[in-house]
Amino acid sequence: MSVSLTYPGVYVQEIPSGVRTIAGVSTAVGLFIGRAKQGPLNAPILCLNYSDYERNYSSDASLSDMARQVKLFFQNGGTQCYALRIANGAHSATATLRTGAGDETLTLEAKQAGAIGDTIRTRVEHRGQQPEATFNLSVFRLQTDASGVQRELDTEDWQNLSMDPNSSLYAPDYITQNSRLVNATVHASSPPAGSGFSQAGLPVLHDSGTATSFQAAWQALLGTAGAANEFQISVDGSRYVNVDLSGIDVAALAGPTLGDFQNQLAAEILGAIEGAFVLANLPGTTLAVSFAAGPTPGANEAPNDASTLLRLTSTANGDIYVRPASNNDAAGPLRLGTAQGGLEVSAYANARPAPTGISMQMSDPSVWNGFASLLQNSVNQITLPAFDNNGVATTASISFDLETTDSADPLYRDQGIGEKLGIIRDAINNYRLANRRTFFWTAFVAGSRLSIVPTTFQENTLPTLATAPTDIPTTVASSFLLNVWRASLGTGGSVGLQTPGVGGSDGSAPQISDYDAAYELAQKEIDLFNLLILTEDAAPAQPMSDLYGPASVFCQQERAFLLMDPPGQWTDAQAAAEGVDDLRVGLVNDHSAVFYPRITINENGLLKNVGPSGAIAGLMARIDSSRGVWKAPAGIEASLRGIVGVQYPFSDGENGVMNPRAVNTIRVFPNGIVNWGARTMDGDNDFGSEYKYIPIRRLALFLEESLFRGLKWVVFEPNDEPLWAQIRLNVGAFMHGLFRQGAFQGSTPKDAYFVKCDSETTTQTDRNLGIVNIIVGFAPLKPAEFVVLSIQQIAGQLEAS
Repeated sequence: MSVSLTYPGVYVQEIPSGVRTIAGVSTAVGLFIGRAKQGPLNAPILCLNYSDYERNYSSDASLSDMARQVKLFFQNGGTQCYALRIANGAHSATATLRTGAGDETLTLEAKQAGAIGDTIRTRVEHRGQQPEATFNLSVFRLQTDASGVQRELDTEDWQNLSMDPNSSLYAPDYITQNSRLVNATVHASSPPAGSGFSQAGLPVLHDSGTATSFQAAWQALLGTAGAANEFQISVDGSRYVNVDLSGIDVAALAGPTLGDFQNQLAAEILGAIEGAFVLANLPGTTLAVSFAAGPTPGANEAPNDASTLLRLTSTANGDIYVRPASNNDAAGPLRLGTAQGGLEVSAYANARPAPTGISMQMSDPSVWNGFASLLQNSVNQITLPAFDNNGVATTASISFDLETTDSADPLYRDQGIGEKLGIIRDAINNYRLANRRTFFWTAFVAGSRLSIVPTTFQENTLPTLATAPTDIPTTVASSFLLNVWRASLGTGGSVGLQTPGVGGSDGSAPQISDYDAAYELAQKEIDLFNLLILTEDAAPAQPMSDLYGPASVFCQQERAFLLMDPPGQWTDAQAAAEGVDDLRVGLVNDHSAVFYPRITINENGLLKNVGPSGAIAGLMARIDSSRGVWKAPAGIEASLRGIVGVQYPFSDGENGVMNPRAVNTIRVFPNGIVNWGARTMDGDNDFGSEYKYIPIRRLALFLEESLFRGLKWVVFEPNDEPLWAQIRLNVGAFMHGLFRQGAFQGSTPKDAYFVKCDSETTTQTDRNLGIVNIIVGFAPLKPAEFVVLSIQQIAGQLEAS
């Protein structure tokens, strides 16, 4: 780097040292592959302790030994591993939720393949600030405990979801991205967008035949003679804009017919809204203003025989929302906006899944009108399912009094129907508080919607409502929707507004093709692992020996080491010594090792023999941490933890039969159960392999992986002596650090290792081809496998006197 010299003086510049530290990689990251009852399929999960594994896959070991092997790994000193769940033919449970009209709309699929998906349940509520636009979805897993009680686990509550694709809380995308339990998609039958609207909750009373009566009513409400004229409005997702209607001269509108007058007033209101958007520098509105027929006036409201409701409708399949203005507010008096008692329905409201339980469907204006027209003394009870003290099904008739002022007034009077629904809600909840053991319902009101939700109910059963003369369903039967307590994934959801899907399947034991796919997946998604363990299946599709060959090739490609469990037909030392050659068929011998016999664990009071590979992997991690990867994971300090015995104990003589054939024996000694072998499958005495011992092969793999990662900075550097010197410096520093830790033979660095990178290793032809050659050599430590003691007796000598 040069310095620009512009003034007389002293210049300082920093010169790069060329030192780039090479860090040694982890040496004992395990990869366990096998079946599990739950957890992501074909997706490796990093586990830093057994609790991580249990949380993702459970401790269930009915399909394979993976849970047991991972537990032994951590018990014996392992610190991190990946678990990869595979299976042949496994698939997820599904179900489709329906709308209130019965259209299929939202399909849910368990994220985890397997029968575990059939335990997933969902509940839907139309609740929140905009109950006719959004919905809440609860997803949970249902599990029966040892006492037979069903409990909801792993509950997820998603609030204010929308079926509008333009919403940030668009249900299919939001659920899929955030839920740990389910994915969601829109069903092909889901209803298209409609026209969102905001309808006032105040019926304006007038004579049905003349414009003058209508004109007089509205003249008192708004415009130049009105008491309040402002509100705020959002159109199709815009920010809220303040609208002022005070400039409208209602008295000057000509008519002459009722329809003409309504059109003229609607045009004036629309003009005021559009003018407000212009002043706010917003695009023109896609909005229509109209007047809808309202509920029937009561006897106390004669001579008026009709009512009208102001409606603001989106003409672009959008939504209209109104809220009060800070001054001179008209939204409150007109009951315009959900919070003020109006009805605001989203363009995608009809595509929402129907709420579970019992719900009054007030998003339909005709239902709203029918209910609002009822006289307050015509409805005074609701009858719901209940139980007597003996647990026998019965009914509960809950009474309430809606006569807030005059019993002959319709329900829309006074504070509106929201007030009346609140009275019904309170009556239900008070009854529940007084009858906790026999009545299992709770009620809430959101906007103009009354929902009655069971706190417990028979699954896959529809609730019922009685039809006594003073019950709500008799007078407005279409205002209630009856749905199941909770919807079920799988084939069980055959009742109510749900479509049964497919049941989850655990699949069968993995085939060789499933393992091949797992290896390809691991290459892409796992940055580093060193030890591979194939866990034994409860009902294997083929012998494990058929799987070990491809697994060892995979390990060779990934600079990893395969730990193998012994075949079941090895029942004594002779069978192992003679059968080990069959295990070598197709195997990359120097990247694999077998350990024998099986070890015994105590599992809930029962003794179970399992393969030792998981425990050995944990042991290797422990020895690597305390002594280094160059130390054989065997000997007195190599005790196996979390076990109570071995399937077959062996003597020194039997060990002597198996060890020369590279069968690593697990022995029982007075000081514990230890691994008493350190040979790769290439360690047969007749082979003469340079990778006879496990620590030498694993040390070489450690060096290869560390240098592979630590020298990536070399790529695209100028290929000449300055680069070669930097390579020698950095690799030499790395190797010297290992030498000082005792990783190599030799008393001096020269005896222990060398690093060569110069014009001899990299010729001009290599340079022309863009190649730099680095040669690294090391003198490995070989384990003291045999300790020979020579004892000689010294004969006594006579002393001459």
